[in-house]
Amino acid sequence: MHIRNLAITMLMFVCSLPYSVAADNKTPYNEVNTFIGTGKEGNCFPGAQAPFGMISISPNNTFSNYEDPSSRPGYKYSQTEINGFGMTHFSGVGCHAMQDLPFLPLTGDLDKSPVNDKYAYRTRFSHADEKAMPGFYSVKLSDYQIDTKFTTTTRSAIGEFSFHNEKDAHVIFAPTNNANGIGDGELHIESNAMTVTGWVSTGGFCWRDPRDRPYKVFFVARFNTPSKDYGVWKGKSKENGKSNVAGDDIAAFLSFGNQKGKTIKMKMAISYVSIDNAKENLKSEIVCWDFDNVYQTTKEKWTSLLSRITVNGGTDAERQSFYTAIYHNLLHPNVYNDVNGEYMGFDDQLHHIASGRQMYANFSLWDTYRTSAYLQAMIVPKEASDMVNSLLLDAEQGGAYPNWSMNNIEYGVMNGYSTFPFIANMYAMGARNFNLQAVKDMMKKVSVKHIKCKGHHGWEHVEDYMTLGYVPVDKHGHGASMTLEYSIDDFSIAQICKTAGDSTAYYYYSDRAQSYENIFDTNTKMLRARKSDGTFSAKYSPSETDGFNEGNAAQYFWSVPHNMENLIDLAGGKAHVEKQLDTFSSKINHGWAIDEPYYWLGNEPCFGSAYVYNYLGKAWKSQRLVRKILSDFNNTPDGLPGDDDAGAMSALYVFSAMGIYPYIPGIGGFVVVGPLFSKVQIKLSNGKAIILNAPNAQENNPYIQSMTINNKPKTSTWIAWDKLKDGATLNFKMGDKPNEQWGSGANDAPPSFY
Repeated sequence: MHIRNLAITMLMFVCSLPYSVAADNKTPYNEVNTFIGTGKEGNCFPGAQAPFGMISISPNNTFSNYEDPSSRPGYKYSQTEINGFGMTHFSGVGCHAMQDLPFLPLTGDLDKSPVNDKYAYRTRFSHADEKAMPGFYSVKLSDYQIDTKFTTTTRSAIGEFSFHNEKDAHVIFAPTNNANGIGDGELHIESNAMTVTGWVSTGGFCWRDPRDRPYKVFFVARFNTPSKDYGVWKGKSKENGKSNVAGDDIAAFLSFGNQKGKTIKMKMAISYVSIDNAKENLKSEIVCWDFDNVYQTTKEKWTSLLSRITVNGGTDAERQSFYTAIYHNLLHPNVYNDVNGEYMGFDDQLHHIASGRQMYANFSLWDTYRTSAYLQAMIVPKEASDMVNSLLLDAEQGGAYPNWSMNNIEYGVMNGYSTFPFIANMYAMGARNFNLQAVKDMMKKVSVKHIKCKGHHGWEHVEDYMTLGYVPVDKHGHGASMTLEYSIDDFSIAQICKTAGDSTAYYYYSDRAQSYENIFDTNTKMLRARKSDGTFSAKYSPSETDGFNEGNAAQYFWSVPHNMENLIDLAGGKAHVEKQLDTFSSKINHGWAIDEPYYWLGNEPCFGSAYVYNYLGKAWKSQRLVRKILSDFNNTPDGLPGDDDAGAMSALYVFSAMGIYPYIPGIGGFVVVGPLFSKVQIKLSNGKAIILNAPNAQENNPYIQSMTINNKPKTSTWIAWDKLKDGATLNFKMGDKPNEQWGSGANDAPPSFY
């Protein structure tokens, strides 16, 4: 009895807490610009989301066709209209995704059906009337004269709609107007409870067919103001007073009459299990109607996480780019279980996550294994461990690890089997709270036989890969890049097996990791697509795309990060490869550049190539190139040079700006190129810190003159994580002219593994 009364007292106190905005200091939180990457490239969204939150409230722009990239993330800065606010979004992806359960407050007549019509109730808006921060978004809907603002918790959100004209006020729910439409759904209006609930089945991703690999998402929306009228649309037909509608052509509305000078509040939550769970999520996370306190709580979470890496020095634009890049890496993957622990598994059965853990979904693994996995493991190891545990559960329920998944569906886009390096990278960087033996055993199981994950992907053509030593291009059009990715995957499995004490498997997969040699053409000294009969493709040029996925022969050449020394030897030695890299990096491309044999900053296979000069005894050239690459990022909507891919591009910026890059999959450590900032501090979960001091660091001082670790001089261009994980201080002297001797010694190159 006393506990219950205390809880009620505390609840009343929480609901009545005052909220005031602190002074706008240049804290990591205030440095974030959520509009970076919402322009020509990036495919990011600016809306409100909690760290790794299930729900995200962000505006969806109108678009005229599916070829328009503005439709992919739901928002494009260049657009001038908004047609609704979605409750789910997937940042940075290169295909149409989510934007589920769109709704829109509006005024005037409801004289058109919004079913499958994104233009029915659109409104102009101005960026001058738009504001976004982590966990917060607001905008004025100009045509309807409505001020809107939103903030979120992990699974729930609250919005406020302030009306400024005398026309009847409404809120419509138009689930067909998400990224790819819906295959089925239901909407229910509980007028007495001022509540709308429902669910939709949708999917499609790159295929744009909502019935292709669908998932279900459920929602509840509650209002603090009773409606005066309500109804539904079934196709083009509107029915006032009807409270239920079902099918793939549905919408619903609540009408509130003249609300001029008044504000209507709306609380909402989602679930991937049931409407009841959505209601429980809302009840647990947003108890009352205090917008400011919900925002304050989420802001504190963001502030804590964003402050785990802090920088001093640099320009305002560089700091904004840096902290926004960290922010992008705290959006995905997303919490997938409800507050009661329930989630829908890859077997389409109800499961319960273990107490104290979270289930995560939405893994763009081909992208994020290269950068984000290391960053997340370093700054949020608890969450990273749960991500690995989630992938293991997905595999146990779906038959094999997913490779590119959204919610509980494997879409399988991209080649390779990138779950393996993602897991190995996280483990190498200290995210280890998961069943290592079970992870290892599942890796072994699915790497010797083609077992699909929920009917898709898996280790495709593994039988050919094992018997021939490569994936033949006449069996799969991306055979060359698949072979390179599989070599990386094998090396990653080997590291997990080594740690787990399985020495036999370690040697087996270490040997398989050298399979890239089987597609090396000694005549052209390049990695090439090879056929089942052992012959290479008839034609060759550096820009050849035959056999490569999202790239060409020149761009994929550097995709042997675990044994770069051997690749250099195969290709003719350091002098030859240096000239090749000079030519390759003489032009840096953005956007889509698959046909040019140059460095393509806009796509992941080229990320690590900028650091290869360190293997050639020419560390200063990597320092110069990386600094040039950093200058191609900025703090504007066009500030990302390609799709952000769930934070992968942003994590490239974070590491490059810190001057350390995690080049070798499954191995904890960094290639060193020198920081952009005068001081970087990385706070570790053990209470220790990694500090990088470079007092004279700036954009035009890219070259390392000297370096010490804990006051001991160091010329090696590689630092093992074991030297950093318990805290360390790195002091750099930077300059505007290269020190060609630093990092050039016989033992200064990063390691290679045979």
